[in-house]
Parts: sequence; structure tokens; C-alpha cells
Amino acid sequence: MGYEHLVNTLKAIAITAPAARAFELTVEFALGQGKDTATVGRLEDHFRDRPAMKACVERMKADPLMRKCFDDRYMGPELDLDELVKYPRGSLGYTFAKVMKHLGYKPHFYGDRPSLVEDTDYATMRVRKTHDFHHIVTGFSMIGPGELGVIAITALQYGYPTFMTLDLGAIALSMMRVEGWGQQVGWVRRGWEMAEQIKPLMGVRWEEALDKPVDVWRKELNIEPIRQGQNSWYEVLTGLEL
Repeated sequence: MGYEHLVNTLKAIAITAPAARAFELTVEFALGQGKDTATVGRLEDHFRDRPAMKACVERMKADPLMRKCFDDRYMGPELDLDELVKYPRGSLGYTFAKVMKHLGYKPHFYGDRPSLVEDTDYATMRVRKTHDFHHIVTGFSMIGPGELGVIAITALQYGYPTFMTLDLGAIALSMMRVEGWGQQVGWVRRGWEMAEQIKPLMGVRWEEALDKPVDVWRKELNIEPIRQGQNSWYEVLTGLEL
């Protein structure tokens, strides 16, 4: 019946993440509709020294561009929204600044690891810094269902354990709903589908071409952005003027 494979899979999950704590953090994230970034940070800390995160680092290093980022410990300069908004209209820097200002977000909203010496710490910090760039180029919104979609990209392309856990947890929690239970599955699936179609994103050095038009970035990375629906920032950010 194939149950032996399922048993082995469950054993692997139990080894890589003590289920109770990981599920508790996933529930916190889901209840906050993706707004509680501190929960994501705690889950990343939870995975820091675990086999799942170390395996993720090896997958990242298999991407030549990301491996070079590891070698250089590349983080790029700090982002100043007041300066970025002066970039040409339609550029990545301008669009990033306008969206972040509209939401009232700071570019460095995340906590820092004490150092970038360990590969797992560097990987986590690079994910944190580039996360909102992924939102901009993919079109996935920064709130609600868009968050499930955008994290699904890094989850599928690299098996980033925090994002994989959050997406799988959201799917599992959807079973508690009677109506519309398949919505969360669909939101995650949309991110997975995009992840298979586009180029790997983690090795991209966004900071080195902030003046490049978003449309050019998308063409280079083979991204067809989400422009409509509850999971698109184009639709949910009412009043945004680009």
C-alpha cells in the first residue's frame, strides 16, 4: 500500500524538527496571516543547527551564483528607502521603496545573526534580506495568501526548511475548514508552480542593479508575475501609486 514509505518520511520529519515546537510556530504564523515575522525568525532559529538546514545549504551551494554569494559572504549595502524612491520610475529600487513605504515597512525589519561565519547563518540572513525583493518581482503580496506563495518558491527551489514547514503546515491546517479549505493549497501550489518555471532566485544580487526595470528583471528570470487576486500586491495594495 506504500505505507512503508510514509512511515520513513514521518520518521525523517521527526528527526529534522521536533514536531511539537515546529507545529506550534507554524500555527502562530498561520493565525497571524503571515504578519508575525518574529515567528518566522524563531522557526529559523529552531532549524539553525539541524540536518535539514545543513542539507539546504548544500542545495544552495549547488547553484553556482549562490555558491559565489557564500564564498563572498555577499550581503550588499543597507537599503535606504528615501534614496531608492529617487531611482527611475519602474526600476526595482523605486518599486521596492514605493511598496515598502506604502506598507509602512522598514527594509531591515529582521533580526541579525551575531556573525556570518557559519554557512547556515549566512544563508538565513541572505534569505531575510532578499525576501521582499522576491515579493516585488513575483507579484506575490506581502500579507495573507501572497506570503504562502512567495515562500513556496524558496521552499521548492532550495528546500529552505522554515518556509517548507510553514507551507506544509498551512496546508495541514486547512483540513480544519469545511468551506474553502482548498484555498491555501492553491496559494501554496501557485508558488510551487512559479518556482519550477523561473530561474533560481537566491543567487541573484539585486542590490547591484536596483536601477534595472522590474520588467527587465522578470524577463531575465522568466517570471510571469501574479497581477490579480488576493495573493497579488498589485490588487491588495489599494491606493498604491507607482
